[in-house]
Amino acid sequence: MRLVWLALSVPIFLKVMGIGFLVTVLFGGVAFHQISVGMFHTHYQVHGETALSIASALAERIAPLLSQQQIAEVDRELTNTMNAFPDVRYIIVQAPDRQIISHGFAFPQEAPADLLINNKNLCMGCHADPKSFEVTTGLMDVPASKLKLGTGRIRAYQRREGLILEAWASVNDERQDIIRLGVGDRIIAKEITSISRSLFWSLALCVAVGLSLALILTYAIVRPVHNLLQTTNQIRDGNFQARADVFSQDEIGQLSLAFNQMAEGLESYREKVREKEAIRQSLLARIVEIQEEERKSIARELHDQLGQSLSTTLLSIEAACKELPSHADRFNDVKNGIRDMIDEVRRIAWHARPSILDDYGLDRALERYTQEISKLLPFKIDYQYVARDEAGRLPNPIEVTLYRIAQEGCTNIIRHARATQASLILLRHDHEVHLVIEDDGCGFDVPALEKGSRPPLGLLGIRERVALIGGEFTVDSSPGKGTTLRVRISLENEREGG
Repeated sequence: MRLVWLALSVPIFLKVMGIGFLVTVLFGGVAFHQISVGMFHTHYQVHGETALSIASALAERIAPLLSQQQIAEVDRELTNTMNAFPDVRYIIVQAPDRQIISHGFAFPQEAPADLLINNKNLCMGCHADPKSFEVTTGLMDVPASKLKLGTGRIRAYQRREGLILEAWASVNDERQDIIRLGVGDRIIAKEITSISRSLFWSLALCVAVGLSLALILTYAIVRPVHNLLQTTNQIRDGNFQARADVFSQDEIGQLSLAFNQMAEGLESYREKVREKEAIRQSLLARIVEIQEEERKSIARELHDQLGQSLSTTLLSIEAACKELPSHADRFNDVKNGIRDMIDEVRRIAWHARPSILDDYGLDRALERYTQEISKLLPFKIDYQYVARDEAGRLPNPIEVTLYRIAQEGCTNIIRHARATQASLILLRHDHEVHLVIEDDGCGFDVPALEKGSRPPLGLLGIRERVALIGGEFTVDSSPGKGTTLRVRISLENEREGG
């Protein structure tokens, strides 16, 4: 199964080329085999019939010579025939009792197997007894059916130098003498080898042409698909202006046209979303700006108006207390209540918009805030500020944003974290500023919380504030392992804007 999956995972180019190669080689191999086998049988069929024709013609010529007992003339005819036909390996004229009357061959290498094995003494009148090492073992007759020869008067058997086709022909009906003529396959083997070689190179040329056509077809199919893939990757990377090339009007061309239409729709939709997001960001920035102005105004009113009024009232009560010492106890309760009210007004005004942020900057404001907020906790929030000595103040929007984020983070620690330690770190670099808020509290599952039916408004508010000034916000938390909030804001845009 894994091999099938790997085969299906290879590129389309390799798939099409592989299929074309396999089909071409398969059909070429089958065709080569069929043609070779057919050519082999046809050649040997014709060769056997030729041997039979030679034997029949020779039988007609030597028939009168045998009738007249002219054996020397018979030998001459056999010799002339072997000289005229180089592939004739032997010619034997046998009497009905299988006595050899005449022959032409180099005994025993070219002799038929039955003469060597079964009746090796038939020709002792003109030849010496054959040596045992000269007799080839295993000289079994090859059935004529194996070569698909059309007549029973032809047989085939294997010798040292190759296949021999032997034709039998009757010399005359009266004497019943026969001629056995053996034809070798050296010439025909060379012809078959030459033809097979030519056929092989022809098929190789066909395979090369087939592969070339498969390559052209593959290129025609894969090129637009590859172009579509590249265009898809460009759109995935955010380039919605990328378009696929249309190479033809076939199905792939229609697919490219439909893809381009889809890309145009995506680009148009993206522009609309971008415009709406820009409007939303502008409105949100304006809301935050108005909110900060309102907080500043409320803090000023609380401090300047209500705070001053309460202070004046406190002074009046103290003066009345001196004039009416008998009511001093009642006046003391009222004075304590007014002092508590003054402290509460100052606290509310300070939380709404601390004047120290506008007067002395973010560092002093965060230091003061952590001191005040630590009074509400059983532990002290550790605050650290790291920057170069000559580093100036941050732009006002960044200072306000980081201060509000620090407020929200510390509020979450008080309400939800159940922590025993917490820290707030402000890192100032040349080109960016970082704010890190950490605690060792209970933590939470960030993905589950953000995907829940009630997403945390505090984290959403922080994310929105950071996005307004082009920053980055990340939350690292898990149950039982505390929480870390990280804010990164680049100062390059602010400098360019300034």
